[in-house]
Amino acid sequence: MKIYAIIPLLALTILCCQEEPADLVDPQVYGHEYFPLEVGKYRIYEVDSLQFDLGQGDRPVVDSAHFYMRLETVEEYVDQTGQTNYRVERSRAEELGDPWEIMDVIVESRSLNQAFYVEDNLRYIPLVFPLRENLEWDGLAYFPDNIVIFVKGESLEIFDNWQHRVVSTGLQEQIGALSYSDVATVEQVADTNIVELRYGIEKYAAAVGLVYRERQMIDSFCKYIGETQPCLGLSWREQAGRGFLIRETLIDHN
Repeated sequence: MKIYAIIPLLALTILCCQEEPADLVDPQVYGHEYFPLEVGKYRIYEVDSLQFDLGQGDRPVVDSAHFYMRLETVEEYVDQTGQTNYRVERSRAEELGDPWEIMDVIVESRSLNQAFYVEDNLRYIPLVFPLRENLEWDGLAYFPDNIVIFVKGESLEIFDNWQHRVVSTGLQEQIGALSYSDVATVEQVADTNIVELRYGIEKYAAAVGLVYRERQMIDSFCKYIGETQPCLGLSWREQAGRGFLIRETLIDHN
């Protein structure tokens, strides 16, 4: 599984609100600056991840990874529907200074009312516009039903009960070593029961784009051994049986 990115081409159309003529739109009022699109722009993230594999035992094997990921917008093109798209190459290096090795390509685009990206033939809606606090939408509206991902060969259902919500906008924040004057925070999912944790959050900075992403998708080992008593009082990290935790933090951009 490509754990650095677990998500989104389906020919559907969704409108979250009434479109307005482009010449009447103020991009700052709408919040388009949180999802900038321009050829030549790049962003570099520090990535930390943990993967849990229960295997045949009752305690998981834990694999950790630390690497760097670079996203560079390399091409602008118009598709058959008239939509302007941006081709983004995603590369990986184990250490800063190592050669970048291209992993894959994603496609980003933006309409008046929505931002999109397509990854692994799945189409996401990470933001909608005008962006404002407590705004909610289905960021996985283009997804087919019952998608299952695989972590270390084991199936995991992570996309149930996702409902994107804007937690805040316009806040000054320091994220990692970088400071931003205008950050919007989007909660993608926050759904927990006694044996499952599903949590995802993203932060976007004006004129920069995505600056932080965190996802915690964990099944407790107690889910698989059929009893909850051994997990009582344990943190999710301690009781993890299958799944992953991942954090991507922006460290450089132009």
